[in-house]
Amino acid sequence: MMRYFGSKKTVIEDIYTIISKKIPYGSLCDPFGGIATVGSYFKGKNFQVFSGDNLKFAYLFQVAKLEQNSTPLFRKLLHYLNLKNTQELKSLLNDLKIKDGWFVNNYSILRKFFILENARKIEACWQKISLWNKKEILTFKENAILVASLINSMDKVANTAGTYYAYLKNWYRKALRPFRFEFLSHVKGNPNCKCYYCDAIDLVKLNSFDILYLDPPYNERSYASYYHLPETIALDEIPKVHGKSGIPTTIHVRSPFNRRSEASNSLKNILENSNFRLLVFHYFNEGIIKETELLNLFGQYGKLEKHVLCSKGYTNKNRNRDIKHNIYLVEKYA
Repeated sequence: MMRYFGSKKTVIEDIYTIISKKIPYGSLCDPFGGIATVGSYFKGKNFQVFSGDNLKFAYLFQVAKLEQNSTPLFRKLLHYLNLKNTQELKSLLNDLKIKDGWFVNNYSILRKFFILENARKIEACWQKISLWNKKEILTFKENAILVASLINSMDKVANTAGTYYAYLKNWYRKALRPFRFEFLSHVKGNPNCKCYYCDAIDLVKLNSFDILYLDPPYNERSYASYYHLPETIALDEIPKVHGKSGIPTTIHVRSPFNRRSEASNSLKNILENSNFRLLVFHYFNEGIIKETELLNLFGQYGKLEKHVLCSKGYTNKNRNRDIKHNIYLVEKYA
């Protein structure tokens, strides 16, 4: 799975242990679902997961992992291409290559995100998948799986420290590996999971949930900026870009949780519009919303307890990577 600074992979087992002691089965809403790390784990534990995100590429990852219990058959596409199976489809994608293009120019020639050979293969795959989708020979879920798989495969050879906000000055060893398109592996579990491309507030209004898991951005780093290239591919756009990172001049998504003036009110708004039995709020000591505010707010909804988990966290600086995850549980008053 691609490296993602919002991922909870290192602490997900501990999170599940804490939650399952309160509610061992049922529905879980994850409106800041990211690339479905938490959702996938709970799906595997047979929870019905309702997941969402306002970034398109994250939403496509969720569809690929949560709404699928097997690799699609791609019947229409295989017939169109005269191929026998998905293995031949994968081989076709890995044999593609173009000489140049928008992606190659901006993220290999002008900026060292990918070596030239890999950039040509990535852009060729992107163009081919986009063409198939425009020709309507892919279902929505088939396109989601192909695009998410391309982004995941691309990330394995990106010359970055973990995000697309900057590339490394020298070629990192993983960036020198040859690009290979590989399908994202599906997650077996509850077959009734649903994914939504929307803001958190819109998702929580849709239903009542046993568990509301909130893991919003906690600082001023914009995910849309740090993951602009996966988002560009998911949106299937050719934007105008600028600067050393090649960030689009117009960023489509900005979270109110990245703004000190809006974060607290946004959390209050989500809780006021939610119906849940157990709230799980995942945050960090250095978060924009101060703990005193959180405790005062959560105390209005139910019985509160706090757990602290430790793990290694993402950093692009030469400093200690140990971080503490604050898990606030609120059992709602009857």
